[in-house]
Amino acid sequence: MHEISPSAVWIKAPSADVGVVIVTSAALPHYMIDQLHAAIDDWDQVAYLAVQHSRQLMLDWLQVGSSPEPSTPTDASDAGHLLRGVAKGSFLLDVETGAELGLTWLGSVCGHPLRVVELGAVATSSEGMDQQVENVLSATRRLAKSLLQERCAL
Repeated sequence: MHEISPSAVWIKAPSADVGVVIVTSAALPHYMIDQLHAAIDDWDQVAYLAVQHSRQLMLDWLQVGSSPEPSTPTDASDAGHLLRGVAKGSFLLDVETGAELGLTWLGSVCGHPLRVVELGAVATSSEGMDQQVENVLSATRRLAKSLLQERCAL
């Protein structure tokens, strides 16, 4: 894990080839975080960000953006600092496990397209968690495939 901010941790940092960034809460069970990391470890097109303090991260971004002093919120806020190395056309895949969509605002920080995977309540068994991990990986594959098709069509 690569800690970049007190509010978030890169489980797998983005490379120059990244097309999809999986974004989850760091409160996800370690089993699921480890399974996701293992599945994408050799996949250069996918990065993984675990957010520990979504509210703090969002408030920092909003405060920087509302400041009367001229600055670039992308560089000045923790969220902007975290996402500035991710190419503009890369998708953020927000993995939500509660009724409240707590990370969807991240797409607004640098203008990344954002998609949401709603898992519902986190499963209590390893089989259930494996199924939820597969749902995230399936969405990741679809997004990566659409980006590759888009790039090949250009």
